[in-house]
Amino acid sequence: MTRTQHMLYQRRYLLWITAALLALGGGLAVALLQIQGAEGRATELATEADRRGDAVTTLAGDVRTLRAQIQARGGTPAAPDPAQAVDDLPARAEVPVPIPGPPGPAGVRGERGPAGEAGEDGAAATPVPGPSGAAGTPGRPGADSAVLGPAGPAGPVGPAGPPGPAGKDGVGQDGKDGADGRDGAPGRDGQTCPAGYSLQPPPDDPDALVCRRTGAPSPAPDPSGTPGPLAAGLDPTRRQYP
Repeated sequence: MTRTQHMLYQRRYLLWITAALLALGGGLAVALLQIQGAEGRATELATEADRRGDAVTTLAGDVRTLRAQIQARGGTPAAPDPAQAVDDLPARAEVPVPIPGPPGPAGVRGERGPAGEAGEDGAAATPVPGPSGAAGTPGRPGADSAVLGPAGPAGPVGPAGPPGPAGKDGVGQDGKDGADGRDGAPGRDGQTCPAGYSLQPPPDDPDALVCRRTGAPSPAPDPSGTPGPLAAGLDPTRRQYP
């Protein structure tokens, strides 16, 4: 906390009092301005009322003068006497116009008066019903008396009835024989070789069949006559005992 902040904190009460005085002074200034404005408006109203009072006095005098002139010539004035046409004309034409002052202090409350007399019982004042009137004649049916009204809404579904008796066993007729089916398409050959190949005996084993490409030339025989590894493994004379 700085020195300035510490000083302001110690004198915070003085700041609050100053703020309260400023607010009070502002309120008093606004009240004085309102009072001055009200006094100015009251002065303007009094001035306008005085002008209207002078105008009423002048017009009343002119009407009286005209009436006297017409009566002097033997005529009857059409306008009535202002004093008779306007109630309390002298008070209304008084200038300056009396303006009511501010209301005075409230008076002392008077003593409570005596209680009033008890009223009569309300049962005695109840009106007694008169005799019943004669019965009226029955009304005639209207023009639309024969017209049926709209149909009402459908009622709820009732409970299910008991099950009916079992029916008789029926006798069925034999069905007709069905038509013969169509012959199936020819099946494939029994060979397992893919397309373009066929079963052929190998040159070194006529009892076997292998898949070879169709149209492929036969392999040339080995000129050395040396059996291959497969032939050596299958040669029955490969084992010779002493």
